[in-house]
Amino acid sequence: MILDWIEYSNKERQTQLEQGDFTVTQLLANPKEQYLLQRNPEIEIDASRFIALLSGEAWHTGIAKNSTDRRANGALVEKRYSVKYHGWKITGQPDIIDGDYLMDYKESTVGRFAKGVPQEYENQLNFYHYILTSNGIHPKFMGIWVKYKDYMPSRSGTNHYPDAQMEYFPVQIWDYDEQDAFIKSRLEAHVGNLNSQLDKMDMPQCTDEERWYSNEIHAVMKKGGKRSLHNAATHDDAQAWIDGDNTKVKKDQLVIEHRPGIYRKCENYCFASSVCDQYNNT
Repeated sequence: MILDWIEYSNKERQTQLEQGDFTVTQLLANPKEQYLLQRNPEIEIDASRFIALLSGEAWHTGIAKNSTDRRANGALVEKRYSVKYHGWKITGQPDIIDGDYLMDYKESTVGRFAKGVPQEYENQLNFYHYILTSNGIHPKFMGIWVKYKDYMPSRSGTNHYPDAQMEYFPVQIWDYDEQDAFIKSRLEAHVGNLNSQLDKMDMPQCTDEERWYSNEIHAVMKKGGKRSLHNAATHDDAQAWIDGDNTKVKKDQLVIEHRPGIYRKCENYCFASSVCDQYNNT
């Protein structure tokens, strides 16, 4: 089933690419990953890594199929639009445009939205907004409906935990110049790579932000415990916390556990990590 879906999705993406030079999704993706995938078409990818994508696409498919009433009232559901930008044709397919609202649907985790809308999603909707504006459509509001796949009803209403499994987040609309500058920067990042004859060793390195770097921590733990009592940036800071009598646990029952920093994107989500010099030399 997963392999059938991968084959179908690849055909769909190929059709999308044939409709223009770039899709919004492609331009928002990491340039180095895209470049390495193009240079190394023989890369083998564990099919199980597509399970999360399969779940997300099934969620979107269900929404699209159950939007008959919205379509009847003039809503535009998963319709593809394009814009000619500095000679390049860019296409994008927003989830729903309903009156003055541009809405997107995400399946995610509670932690992913704990601090509000992730920057990459704000970027995505503003990219769509720019394309729609170029097509004479001017949404006045943007937002994301997120469905939490790890939602626990027993935690509802505690410690800022969501009250329900679905939650709505408004998204800020940038001014036109800011949208334009962002799109130009993404296009230049990818076009530069496409036109480059550089060897992969000379490719610009991904930033810690692009690699989803989680800082190393020094966790103060109770011996035999599973959860940290305090997380510090350095061993000295962790020891100072212990020496400061910040817990009722006796000092001889405390240990400091070093947890190295992790590049989460590289470890679990980058399809080109096996041929990436930066990842393999980290």
